[in-house]
Amino acid sequence: MQDLLEDIVQTVGGALVAPGLGSAELVLAMLVAFGFFIGAIYSIFARGDRELEWWER
Repeated sequence: MQDLLEDIVQTVGGALVAPGLGSAELVLAMLVAFGFFIGAIYSIFARGDRELEWWER
């Protein structure tokens, strides 16, 4: 697990410090994944109208 995390950090850090072929796609994919993550967290903790059914929210 430690090695996997180090490989991920090294790959992302290398893409940000010395951009090369494919690094823009990596950074864009990270931004999209972060957006999905924030959206999922928001939808879990968002307080909506409790009178609505789940498909109406």
